[in-house]
Amino acid sequence: MIEKQSINGKEVWVEIEPYHVERNNPKTIPTEYFTAKYYLNEPNSATGESFKDEKGDLRLFESPVAALTFANKKLTRMLL
Repeated sequence: MIEKQSINGKEVWVEIEPYHVERNNPKTIPTEYFTAKYYLNEPNSATGESFKDEKGDLRLFESPVAALTFANKKLTRMLL
């Protein structure tokens, strides 16, 4: 899902995608997380930037709402 937002007067697109995790024990949950990517121009695969954690790995979220909330807060600070 891609959502267009206006943050501090700038248009930004946020893409939320499911991220499946293989577990040794299939009863271990969650097996699905979500990732967030943002675009400062019209979305295409070459211009998006994924949110990363402190180690440089993809930041994983437990719900699409959590991913979108994080992206909105982070972009609000970035686009001052």
